[in-house]
Amino acid sequence: MRLFVALLLPLLAQAQVPFRSETRVVQVPVLVTKDGKNVDGLQARDFRVLDDGIARQISLDTFGSGFAPISLVLAIQTSGLSTPALVKVRRIGGMIQPLVIGTRGEAAVLVFDSQVDWVRPFTSDGGALQSAMKKLRAADGKQARLFDAVIEASKTLRDRRGRKVLLVVSESKDRGSSAKLSDALEAIEREGVEVFASPYSPSANAWIANPDDLPPPSGPNFMAIFDELFRLGKTNHVQAFAQSTGGSEYPFLRETTLEKAVESFGAEVHSQYILAFPQPEKAAAGMHHIEVSIPGRPELAIRARRAYWSD
Repeated sequence: MRLFVALLLPLLAQAQVPFRSETRVVQVPVLVTKDGKNVDGLQARDFRVLDDGIARQISLDTFGSGFAPISLVLAIQTSGLSTPALVKVRRIGGMIQPLVIGTRGEAAVLVFDSQVDWVRPFTSDGGALQSAMKKLRAADGKQARLFDAVIEASKTLRDRRGRKVLLVVSESKDRGSSAKLSDALEAIEREGVEVFASPYSPSANAWIANPDDLPPPSGPNFMAIFDELFRLGKTNHVQAFAQSTGGSEYPFLRETTLEKAVESFGAEVHSQYILAFPQPEKAAAGMHHIEVSIPGRPELAIRARRAYWSD
């Protein structure tokens, strides 16, 4: 899988297919599967997209038709509890450019513990990303400001062209953010960010880590639509982010499973259909519900973005 995608990305990047202006355009990433396998070859006419119950005329982009460039933020937890996991995370930096962003995209690295800091601004240089990841170190303490990091990533992605993707590598729950879960959910939906997560359990990673890897001892509409996600968020915050935006989770324990997680993440990002429709000029301010279906194909499973925000 890794070799196939790595060879395919540069070839597709040569196709000079213009992408439409994204001014007030709502992008809806959609993954379609049948019996667990991705379904290819669908056209725009096969999909039905409802915006607050109103059918919208859509356009369709796929990886093979030119595809919008990817802006990826890697948000990585670096609290003291993350030490065993970071040993594994530091080794995947070289996979991001060939498997995920390709030659046309860019990635940035954000870390969070008791603070939220950028350690690598957006770049298409795979070597620079690998170098930044290798330098990751755990901070003291147990705090991990996941919600604050998600909001910071969303703000930085706001003016990026093309697809906006966030990969969170962390525990499943927030530890000590000043923001709330609702603030972070609103931020990712407002900026059109698709969230993927590779969560881990600090205790499980410590259990299988090498001894040398371990540290020394020492609104109403909004609420109605996301009520399920808030209940879920009480125990698994990253899953709430992924489900609300159409992304996935790839839990890991060992380094090899993290590598497989990155491979699966890259493959899924490039297997999605990107539906788009113009945001209505007189759309009411606030959140709007998106529903995607494929009429007449009940055997197909769909995972898609659930909402967008207008100002």
